[in-house]
Amino acid sequence: MAALFRKQNKAFLEKDCEFAIGVRQGRVLEMRPEGYLVSWAEWSDPETGECHGSIVNVISYDALVTENNHGTLKILRRPLAKPFDRDQIRRIERLPIEVARQRFKKQYVLAIQDMIDAGELLPIRDDFCEKIIDIVAKGKNGYDKYLAALAIREGKRGGARARKKKGEIEKSVEFHQGFKSGHTMWKWYWQWRNHGDDGLFDQYRNCGKYNRYDDATDAFIVRILNVLWDQERPTVKSFVESVQAAIDAENERRERLPVPAAKMKRVGYDYILRLIKEYAPLDHKIRRDGWDKAYKDLHTLGVGIETSRALQRVEIDEYTVDLFVLMQSTGLFDHLPQSIKNILQLDGSARRVTLSAAIDVHTRCFLALQIVPEGIESPLRHTVEMIYTDKNPIADAAGAQFGWPMSGAPETIVLDRGSAYVTDDAYDVLASLGITNLGAPAGKPWLKPFIERVFRTVHNDLLLRFSGRAFSNVVERGENDPGKRATLTLESFLAWLVRWTVDAYHTKRHSDLGMSPNQAWKKAIKECEPRFLSSHEMREAFGVRGRRKLSRRGLRVCHIDYQADAIMERFLDTGAEYFEYLRWGGDIGTISVRCDDGPWTTVPAADEQWIGKNDTDLGVWLQERSEQDADEARARRDFINDANRESVRLKQLMGLLSLPKTPAELQKDVERFMCHADTAERRHRAGPHRDLLADLDDETGDLPSLGTPENAADYDANGSNHNDFDDDSME
Repeated sequence: MAALFRKQNKAFLEKDCEFAIGVRQGRVLEMRPEGYLVSWAEWSDPETGECHGSIVNVISYDALVTENNHGTLKILRRPLAKPFDRDQIRRIERLPIEVARQRFKKQYVLAIQDMIDAGELLPIRDDFCEKIIDIVAKGKNGYDKYLAALAIREGKRGGARARKKKGEIEKSVEFHQGFKSGHTMWKWYWQWRNHGDDGLFDQYRNCGKYNRYDDATDAFIVRILNVLWDQERPTVKSFVESVQAAIDAENERRERLPVPAAKMKRVGYDYILRLIKEYAPLDHKIRRDGWDKAYKDLHTLGVGIETSRALQRVEIDEYTVDLFVLMQSTGLFDHLPQSIKNILQLDGSARRVTLSAAIDVHTRCFLALQIVPEGIESPLRHTVEMIYTDKNPIADAAGAQFGWPMSGAPETIVLDRGSAYVTDDAYDVLASLGITNLGAPAGKPWLKPFIERVFRTVHNDLLLRFSGRAFSNVVERGENDPGKRATLTLESFLAWLVRWTVDAYHTKRHSDLGMSPNQAWKKAIKECEPRFLSSHEMREAFGVRGRRKLSRRGLRVCHIDYQADAIMERFLDTGAEYFEYLRWGGDIGTISVRCDDGPWTTVPAADEQWIGKNDTDLGVWLQERSEQDADEARARRDFINDANRESVRLKQLMGLLSLPKTPAELQKDVERFMCHADTAERRHRAGPHRDLLADLDDETGDLPSLGTPENAADYDANGSNHNDFDDDSME
């Protein structure tokens, strides 16, 4: 049974082994199938101060493995190991310089032992003093061989040059005058004989631990420093000058006393710096830079941000690039409407542009990277939309060697509280997509450290390669005019930005990942496939609304006809003509429509070629359709001109050509057209209605004369009576 559980469980302890888990110390009494039987010593909780008595219980093997994995298990003594003096310094705790000094002494001790074995030296002090020259010569020769062997061994490993950090290779110990003594060599030798290699360690670690100044001097300097610390950020050099001046004045005061007092020693730079670090590093930082800056620089982060899959946490932020680019309209922007060109301000001037980026924390891949024009209403909407879309066509258009497939539905998005993001529209988009929104307050970059760090990478790895840098301040800028030095157009900058993202950043090994972001993405999607949204969900979140009139061909939206039985039946039943539509550029094969605030209905394109296509495909089709062959246009122009000339010639021969009217003829036609017009003005001049023969004289039957004032309104300027009838049927 005992053999069985030893094979199944990893045993770290044995019987009578003393160990500690945190502050608790115990001793193994025996090993059982269920675990170790441990006698725990008395212990007290350092946080609560509660005291616990000694007990005996069983701790399982798995529990001890867990404690070992978390680094809380510490072996104090093993029963078969060499007894260890608790006051003795363990070899692992020795400083590198202590080990170097010990090995230096050991080479001389070994040389002495060789001389004694060869009969060249007697183990007495006087003989050591007489033969000190031979001892030093042989010891130095042995130490030089040791250093040479060490350099060869450390320089190469397995035929490859070993990479060493600064200070890792053991430094040689200088042979000073104090070593050239027979008594010193005698002491080293017997220390080695009595205590082994540990006897050659000296008290070097205690050097410099004792202050050269008394407590009164330290207190005096600390009082001076407490007055000098403020947010004007004085330098350590200014502290040194102020402290030295105060000490000089204090010493002069002590000299003028009736009984002169002892003077204080004058301190230097290293001593002041040590006092600052020893007494008040946090207090000095707070009083020098303010509480917010001190908290930003000195607070601990703990384990930091942890993720287990791609798109679990995405950070979004904006960055104004430290580079001036030429805002020129090139072929890349020909298909854009004029309104978009106005937003981009493509006027040819040199300006800095603002980027909106989204990075996946788990793989460090860019999920979105685009320019944010000034005045755009919702930059967050466009950035989040880019996270969901496949960006391989963008990489292909930029001429990149690798693709840009990083896309999917994020679970959590971290963004700052800028005015561009704190909007109802932004919150509605995130809520409709089921994305958790974590708003990071301003001035706390550690809450979204990955996007903050990658912007610095963009600057150091890409922008520094081109002219037109803006620099961070006027001191660094000097007389450099970045606007005049700008050489990249906006189109070139976008192409280089995409190529850098895909071919340079995604392919570079990341120290935290242990691989490149591109490799990390491939590994992550194999373990957990990203989730995507349907076209209907994308339309609801990122679609553009509009209104169109229904025709017999359906709804025409952006040069494409959309037809469905539902909208045609609605048109025939209710006579509805106008429909509201919802269109998303990522899938133009279908749109959503509704009438009279009714439910949304999905309507496909009438032409099958647009199913599954996007705005990019539509733009290419429109560009190809708008192109016209010059010879074809010239042929149609010649046909129209020749046909018109021949038609005029034939009409002239047949007398069918209608010649233009002269001004007099046109005026006459106008009078004829106005002759029988019935207007309010003419009715007013005619007066009230009268019978047919009301204007005849009762006795003579003649018409009244024009001189009668009462009937003057019945005649016009030519003497014609408006009441006379000129109807042939009445004659």
